[in-house]
Amino acid sequence: MKQSGPTTRLLQRAAGLYARGDLQGAEELCGQLLQLDPDQPDALHIIGLVAWQRGERQRAMDEIRKAIASDPGKPQPHNSLGVMLKELGNLEHAEAAFRTAADLMPNYPDALTNLGSILCETGRLADAETAHRRVVELAPKYADGHNNLATVLSKQENWEAAAAECQIAVELLPTRTEFHLNLGNALSVLERWEEAATAYRRAADLGPDNADALANLGIAFYRLDRFDEAVEAHRIAAKLRPDDAHIWVNLVAAEIDAGKTDAALESSRNALRLGPDYPEAHNCVGMALKAKGQAVDAIAAFETAIRLRPDYDKAYNNLGVILQTQGCFGESLAAYTKALELTPDYAAAQCNIGMLHLLQGEFDPGWRGYEFGMDVKRGRAESRYHQYRKWEGADIAGKTIVVSAEQGVGDQIMFASLLPDLVERGATCLVRLDNRLQPLLRRSIDGLTLIPHDDSAFSRIEQFTVDYQAPIGSLCRWLRPDLATFPSRAGHFRADPTQIDILRNRYRNRLGDRPLIGISWRGGTGAIVQVRSIPLAAWAPILAQSAFGFINLQYGDCRADLEAARRDIGVEILHDETVDPLKSLDDFAAQTAAMDLVISIDNSTVHMAGALNVPVWALLPAVPDWRWMLGRTDSPWYSSVRLFRQPLAGEWTPVIARVAEELKHRFGAADRDRAASGRPEFDPPR
Repeated sequence: MKQSGPTTRLLQRAAGLYARGDLQGAEELCGQLLQLDPDQPDALHIIGLVAWQRGERQRAMDEIRKAIASDPGKPQPHNSLGVMLKELGNLEHAEAAFRTAADLMPNYPDALTNLGSILCETGRLADAETAHRRVVELAPKYADGHNNLATVLSKQENWEAAAAECQIAVELLPTRTEFHLNLGNALSVLERWEEAATAYRRAADLGPDNADALANLGIAFYRLDRFDEAVEAHRIAAKLRPDDAHIWVNLVAAEIDAGKTDAALESSRNALRLGPDYPEAHNCVGMALKAKGQAVDAIAAFETAIRLRPDYDKAYNNLGVILQTQGCFGESLAAYTKALELTPDYAAAQCNIGMLHLLQGEFDPGWRGYEFGMDVKRGRAESRYHQYRKWEGADIAGKTIVVSAEQGVGDQIMFASLLPDLVERGATCLVRLDNRLQPLLRRSIDGLTLIPHDDSAFSRIEQFTVDYQAPIGSLCRWLRPDLATFPSRAGHFRADPTQIDILRNRYRNRLGDRPLIGISWRGGTGAIVQVRSIPLAAWAPILAQSAFGFINLQYGDCRADLEAARRDIGVEILHDETVDPLKSLDDFAAQTAAMDLVISIDNSTVHMAGALNVPVWALLPAVPDWRWMLGRTDSPWYSSVRLFRQPLAGEWTPVIARVAEELKHRFGAADRDRAASGRPEFDPPR
C-alpha cells in the first residue's frame, strides 16, 4: 500500500531522530503513526530498533516480527531481525533472516554483509567471499566492505588479495585503526616487513592505546633487525597490556638481540610470573640466561619448556645451541635431531646440524646442512636471482654465473676467496657483493664483472645471458668439499700500495719504529657480542707493553673505550679519524695492510687481515664460530691467521696472558733484528 505524504514525512523524521540517538523522540513519533495505523510496518520496525537499543530484547524482536508480518516483502526488518538473532547466538535463524532480506533485495549491501559475516563465522568461506565481493561491487567506496572481504580472504590464506583489499579500505577510510592493523597483519604474513611496519605505525598513531598495533609493530621491527625500535614498541605494548605473557616473551627476544641482556632477564621473569606453566615463558628465560652467559640455568629452563611441551621444537633447537656452546657436541646433535623429528622442515635445526658438522671439520654433511641457512631468519640472505638455475657443481667453463652477497661483510670477504676458482674454471663471473668491496675486488681478482649492490642491478644483469646463480656461501659445497681443496694462496685481496705507504708513514711519524699492532676487541650482533668480545680493559697485559705502537682497527664508535684505556691503563691507542671501515673498506684495507701485526677477536677485522695476508692473531671463544673449527692453531681460509683459543668458556684471561707473552718473545727477536738491520720483524705484505 502506498504511504501518504504526511506518513512518509513522519517516518523520515522518526528515522532521523533514531539515527541521532533520540530514542524517545523516535518512539513518540512512531507511536503517533501506530495510533493511525497499528500495522504500519516501518513504524513497528523503528519501535523494535528503539527497544533493542534499550536492552528490551524480547519486545524488540516481537515488534520486528510484527513489522515482517505486516509487510513480508520489506527486506529491512528481516535484516534487523537477523542482526538481533546473531547477537543472541542464534546463527541458524539469523542466517535465514539475512538470506530472506537478500532475496527480497539482491542489491542490499547490509544484508549481504551480514550474510557474509555469518558464512565466514561458520566456515563457509567460498560462499562468504561471494557475498562480500557482491557488496564491494554494489558499494565500491564502502570501506568496511573491503575490510570484510579481506577478512574472508585471509581465512582462505589468500594473503596477496587480502592485502590488496585492506589497502583499498585504508585509502577509503584512513582514520580507522583496525584497517591499518589488518593491513599490517596481511603484509606480515607475506613478509613484506617494511610495509607492515608502516601500517602498524599508522595503526599505533591512530590508536596509541592499541596494544595489538604496538606489539605487532615490535614484531615487524624485530624482523627488520631494528632491535632498539622493536624493544621500544614491545615495552609500550607491555605497559598497555601488562598481563599478556606473549608480549613479554617477544620483548625478551628483542632485548636480547638489542644487547640489553639485563633487561631481557627481567622481562623473561615477568613472562614466567604471568605464565609459570607457559612453555614459551621458560624458553625465553632460557634465551635470556644464555645471553647472560648462565649456561647451566639456561639449559634447565629449556628442559622445563620441553617438559611442559614435549613437542616444543624451538626449545629443543635452543637446547642444542647452548649445549654446543658448552662443547657437548653429542648431546647438542641429539637435541637438533629431536627438533627435526618433531618438525622435519625446521630450517634452523637443519642449519645448526650443518654448522656443527663444519665446526668438527666434517665438510660434506656440513655444507649440506649449511644450505638451510638460506631459510633462517637473520641467517643467510636469500638470493634475488631466482629466475636462474642454482649452480650445483656442474662444469662451468664457458658459462655465466651471477654470484650474490649474503650475510655480513666479514663473510663476504672470506667467501670472496672462492671467486678465483670460478674464473680459473673458465666461468664468466658476475659478482654482486657489498658495494664497499668493489675497489678491492677490482684491484685483486681479475676476470670479474662487478654488479652494483643496489636496485639498478637487475637492469645490469639483464644485459647478460646468465646460466647459473649462487649466493656466495653456496659455492663452498662444490669448491671446498674437504680440506684438500683449500688453495695455498697468500691472501686474495690487495690493498692500494700508495695508500698503504701514506698510512704507514703517518703512523711511523707518531709511533716511531715500534712494530705497528692493530687491535679490535668487539664484534657480532645480539647475544653473540657477549661471547666474542673482550672488554678493552682486559687487554691491559698486551697494551701495557710500550715496545709496540697500538692502532685502533675497531669499527664503530669506540671513543669511550679509547679514553678509558688512556685513563686506566695509561696507553694511547692511535685512532685515525681519516679511516672509517663502515664507509670505506678500501681505506680500511690499506690501514690493515700498514700493520705489522693485527690482534683481534672474531670479527671482520680478522677476515680483512687474513684476506690481505697480514699476520693476524685471532682470539676465539672455547667453542668458536664454525669456520675456525676445533683444536687448530691455523685456518685453511687464511694462511696468515694464527688462532688463540679459550681453554674454558668465558675465560679470556689465559688467552690475553698467552698473547702478551708471545708479544714479549716477538719483541725480543725484533729488538735484536732492529739492532742488526734497523727494521721491525713484522713487514706488511705489498
